[in-house]
Amino acid sequence: MTDELLEEYLCGLGYSVETAQDTAGAPYIVVRRLTIPAGSLAGRTCDVALAKCRTMPYMCPPAIHTRPALVPMDTSGPLKTQASGLGPDWQYWSRRFDRSPSPQRVWAHVLTVLSEV
Repeated sequence: MTDELLEEYLCGLGYSVETAQDTAGAPYIVVRRLTIPAGSLAGRTCDVALAKCRTMPYMCPPAIHTRPALVPMDTSGPLKTQASGLGPDWQYWSRRFDRSPSPQRVWAHVLTVLSEV
């Protein structure tokens, strides 16, 4: 898997995909205007960012970032979220991805994280 394949997959689903950098200059894939499909956040719209992978083999980053913040930020609570290096309007969600990465699996992981809140 590559970041390019993930971007192509997301565009194929009809999402607007952009790139961004955090305050340290690390690159991200940003999916604009995702409507959360299920769970307590169902119907809310947010942007989602995933850090681009700089290694081979591809290692999925252990986090997603949302804009705006969707839940109170608390590193000790059950949701484990905090401010993001992408900027003050972004929220960092600490979530591991322990499967073999494919664009479909990575996106399913993102949707699952946001739907299980």
